[in-house]
Amino acid sequence: MFLLFALITIIGALAMFQQKNVIVAGLCLVLTFFGVAGLFLMLSNPVAAALQIIVYSGAIMVLVLFTIMLLNSHEEEPALQPRPFQRWTGALLLAVFGAFALRLVAGSKALVDLNKAAQPVGGMNLARVGEEIFRNYLLGFEVIGLLLLAAMVGAVALTKKEL
Repeated sequence: MFLLFALITIIGALAMFQQKNVIVAGLCLVLTFFGVAGLFLMLSNPVAAALQIIVYSGAIMVLVLFTIMLLNSHEEEPALQPRPFQRWTGALLLAVFGAFALRLVAGSKALVDLNKAAQPVGGMNLARVGEEIFRNYLLGFEVIGLLLLAAMVGAVALTKKEL
C-alpha cells in the first residue's frame, strides 16, 4: 500500500511539472494531495488524512484554480531560442546544492540526538488535535484566524468594483 500511495504522490507531482496548462497542473496537484492523504492513513493518522483532503484538496485548490482562472487572461510567450546551457547548469547546481544539503543534514548533531531520543508516537485522534490546539497553540490559532479574515476582506475589496 505504501508503494501505491507513494507512486500516486510522485506521479501527480511529476505530471504537474510537465503540464503546459495551469488548470491541468492544478488538478494534478490535487492527485498529489490525495496520495499524501493516503500516506497519512498508513501512518495511523486519519485526522491528518481528512484535513489533507478537506483543506488542501478542497479549499486550497479551489482557491488556486479560481485565482488561475481569474488572472490567466493571456498566454505566455514561448522562448525565442532554446537555452540548453542554462538548463544543464541549473540541473548541475541543483545536484551540487542538494548533495551538500543532504550531507549537512545527515551529519548534523541535532539529527543524531533526535534519533536517540525518538519515542514511538501513538495514533492521532480528533480529541487529541483539539486538545493540543486549544491548550498549547491557542494564540497562534487565533492569529491565523484573524489573518485569514483580513485576507478574505482584502480579496472581496479587490474584486468588488463598487463598495
